[in-house]
Amino acid sequence: MTHYGGPAAHGMLIAKMYDLLDEDQMRQLMIRMIESRIRMKQHRIEAMQYKIETYEMARDMLKAGMKQK
Repeated sequence: MTHYGGPAAHGMLIAKMYDLLDEDQMRQLMIRMIESRIRMKQHRIEAMQYKIETYEMARDMLKAGMKQK
C-alpha cells in the first residue's frame, strides 16, 4: 500500500513484468525472488538463535548467582 492509500505498487510492477518478460527471464526473476525470501528467513532464524543464546546465558548467570548464596 502506498502512502496515499492506493494499491501496492509492487504487485502492479510484478504484473507488468510478467507481461514484458519472456519465460526464461521470468524463471530467473522467480528464482531470485525465492532466494531473497530464503535469505531473509535464514537471517531471522540467526537473529532468534542469538536471542535464545543471550537468554540462556542470562539464565545460567542468575542460576549461578543463586547457588553462591
